Amino acid sequence: MKFIVTTMFLIVSWAVNATPAMTVYTINTADHVAYHDWVRDSGPVVGKSLGAHVVGVCTPHVGAVKDKDLYVYMLTDTLASALDGLPGNKTLKTELAKLKSGREVRNKQLFSAVKTQSTLVLKAGEKHAIWSTLVRTKNMRAFVRAISGLEQAFHNNGFGDIGISVFRGHSGDTTGMGMVSVVAPNSRRLGETFDALTEERWAKSAYRSVKSERKLVRSVGGACETVYVK
Repeated sequence: MKFIVTTMFLIVSWAVNATPAMTVYTINTADHVAYHDWVRDSGPVVGKSLGAHVVGVCTPHVGAVKDKDLYVYMLTDTLASALDGLPGNKTLKTELAKLKSGREVRNKQLFSAVKTQSTLVLKAGEKHAIWSTLVRTKNMRAFVRAISGLEQAFHNNGFGDIGISVFRGHSGDTTGMGMVSVVAPNSRRLGETFDALTEERWAKSAYRSVKSERKLVRSVGGACETVYVK
């Protein structure tokens, strides 16, 4: 796999009878600090111009395809809005001129939300930990049911601050695949969640149903910062 995305999985107010979408840009830059500063300043402007509800940036800690990779994501109400925002607009070009560091756009990917999480309410300026796993599944509906059961098991056993989302890939190497994203307030809490999968009977039981419905492809974990919420 040449590409894996870390993001998100997150809570926004989706339009009724619409398919929520997420566009993810894989960015490689030697100056993460400068690029983060630019995203914080220009992300809201670009997001508004493209009709995004949420804009954020994620820094992978483990599992990145290439060193110095970052992931910038935008969430929209519909796939139509997401596609309308590609490849960009005049506002994006204007804001990119303000970027003081070099960058390479290594990939652009489109996803739709199959299951959103309702635990973490995103706020601009806040950070959270994320673990995203790309999977193959023969039955997306059964897989989502299993994921929902696992999330509920966590919530019933002291992990009410953990949220799990599922996305479907529509482009490139992720076409037709599922992406599961576990979000937590911080990296330690994320680690405690994974510890439970091997140490707690209630977690093991729920996790067996998940494992029976998917084949692992690749995982990546890191930290995300929300820079814009509509």
